[in-house]
Amino acid sequence: MANFFSASQEEQQEILLAFWNKFKYIIITSLLAIIVFIGSRDYFISSSNERDFLSATLYQKYMESYDEEIGEEILSLYPNEIYSDFVRLNEAKRSFENGDIDKAIELLEIVKNNNNSNANFNPLRAAAKTRLAKIYLENKNYENVISLLDDSDELTSSMYELKGDAENKLGRYSLSRTSYLLALQNSTNQASRALINMKISDLEGEDLD
Repeated sequence: MANFFSASQEEQQEILLAFWNKFKYIIITSLLAIIVFIGSRDYFISSSNERDFLSATLYQKYMESYDEEIGEEILSLYPNEIYSDFVRLNEAKRSFENGDIDKAIELLEIVKNNNNSNANFNPLRAAAKTRLAKIYLENKNYENVISLLDDSDELTSSMYELKGDAENKLGRYSLSRTSYLLALQNSTNQASRALINMKISDLEGEDLD
């Protein structure tokens, strides 16, 4: 490098020309790679932002109208995004209220098996499991309730209470008491705590199994 700067202007030009002839293809390829990378990155960011905007706008329309056709459009265009899971939760509720229990379970199962969050606790999955447990409990599928909630990494107060309800119905009073106590431990709602305490007081003393 010192020789380059100490050389005359003509010598510097010859050195640069020799360097260019030797490495021009590498230089051109590198420049093209940088241009393509920058262009691809900008396109991806632009496309991603546009996609997020369109999905958010469509979901806003759905929330304002609860139009089932808009919900179906969201599920079709963005099946793996978080907005679709919100739609599925709403449509599951609608199906349940209309008496279509199988459809409600199908939608909730999809949300339960999705993982649109890197966090250990996914509130959408928790909501889906809670609603599934309520459906199973109402239909006296007590083992399904316990199996569903035993498979959860982290249970909410409502989940523990539902688990306790199922165990109580199966005569597993000791397990039910433990679940209710865990529900109490995780609850901050005074009305819920009072109801859980009543359930504990009403428990039988011995297991039947």
